[in-house]
Amino acid sequence: MLKAFTKIINPDYLLIGIEILSTGFFIIIIIIYSTLYLKKTRFFFRQRIQSELEVWVTKAILDESEDGNNFNIPASFYRILKRPIAKEFTVDELIKTKKNLTGTAAKNIIALYEELGLKKLSVKKLDNRKWYIRAKGIHELYSMQQMDTLPRIYHNTNNQYEFVRMEAQIGVVNMTGFEGLRFLDMVTYPITEWQQIKLLDQLRSAEENGQLATHLPKWLSSSNDTVIIFALKLAAEYQQFSVHDAVVKCFTNRNTSVRMQAIKTLVRIANESTAQILTEHYPNEKFANQLAVLDALVKIATLDQAWFLIGLLDDKSDIIKLKAGRVLAHSFPRGLEALEERGKAPYGPYQDIYLHIKSEMGK
Repeated sequence: MLKAFTKIINPDYLLIGIEILSTGFFIIIIIIYSTLYLKKTRFFFRQRIQSELEVWVTKAILDESEDGNNFNIPASFYRILKRPIAKEFTVDELIKTKKNLTGTAAKNIIALYEELGLKKLSVKKLDNRKWYIRAKGIHELYSMQQMDTLPRIYHNTNNQYEFVRMEAQIGVVNMTGFEGLRFLDMVTYPITEWQQIKLLDQLRSAEENGQLATHLPKWLSSSNDTVIIFALKLAAEYQQFSVHDAVVKCFTNRNTSVRMQAIKTLVRIANESTAQILTEHYPNEKFANQLAVLDALVKIATLDQAWFLIGLLDDKSDIIKLKAGRVLAHSFPRGLEALEERGKAPYGPYQDIYLHIKSEMGK
């Protein structure tokens, strides 16, 4: 068999193959060893930085003088910071620490950031062509409340790269509150659902000073549908009753999502005419929005909508029948009784609808 094998494969070629394979394994072993060694070295280096940094962070938290010049950081630590990895790690650690602090302690962390010369690193990132580095720089600067960089951060609120403009938009709102929303005047790119949630979260700690009511009408007529949707959410969140009519005009928008949010917003800023307006727009809406209208009417329906709702009990959709029945039962004194009478009909799902709604109401 061996003789047959050697006839097929030349022994010299086999030896060369074994040598190549052995060399390959050797190279792989060297790469694995080098990688593990570098990881180990970086780990201990970061541990060293962290242990020294903890001293100054603790001092910053406990120091009530609001004077960063009292840190007296030794030259040895500045020498460590000459390495890029040390600077990046230190910035990240300071930002993490500041998130959990307020008042004097937070100000002293900012003073420490400036004292260590780390602001220059963050500002330099704003000029970087790589979007992820620029986004990180923006995050660092607004996290450390570097107000003098606000114009440059604002300039990026309509950046072509999504994550850059997201950080910039959050940054201007974080630094200036409601005033930072002025980027809505000119932003042309979509504001994602997730971004809207983050912006609203940033605003919860800000004080509304009346500027919102002034700017909302302009945003509600924006050519950017996502700006309109976000403006509608702002009107609902802060119950801006003065823009009720501007919200109603959103029903002429072709975007179904805009009209859906307009329905939700009107519930929050409703007046005596809102329920009638919703019923008038109901026939022109798509199915999902019709359901949203009926959900809204549960909270704001008046006697004027009674016949409209009774008519919907004959709709071809059982879901529409159920939701219309729910509005009748919750909003009118004898609404549940009317459903009970309809439930006696020998056809349709009315008996099931009546029993379901009655169970919901705990009766």
